[in-house]
Amino acid sequence: MAIEYTFQLCTPTPPEAISGLLTAQPWQPPVTTHRTPTDLRIAVHRDGRPNLVLGEPEISIGFRLDKVAEPEPQYAEIARHVIAVLAAEPGDAVLQQDYERILLLRRGADLVVSDYFWAPELLPWPFERRAAMPYPED
Repeated sequence: MAIEYTFQLCTPTPPEAISGLLTAQPWQPPVTTHRTPTDLRIAVHRDGRPNLVLGEPEISIGFRLDKVAEPEPQYAEIARHVIAVLAAEPGDAVLQQDYERILLLRRGADLVVSDYFWAPELLPWPFERRAAMPYPED
């Protein structure tokens, strides 16, 4: 079973523009995918399904780790991509692992990150660290 991360954003920016933040290579709509040199698979698409954390995010970026490739470069690449998108898009955002663990949550100017995933030197903004970020109740 592959490990998957989902990064959801509240932004009106189209998926093609978001995917352009991730790689210089053009992607094809409606669902755009790309495999990186570290074998990380990235998919960008419109979202809009109700979500316990963000309400109704407009964009979803999926990161799927390759089972055979070295995981550490893939994790570093996820962090770089998330930071690039956060820098370009001001809306609320959440990064989740397999929809079971919240690793990053931005609401307005407040950024909260999990101890599990983020090294402090990676983030260029003020943030709060938490050991665990529970999901809102159903």
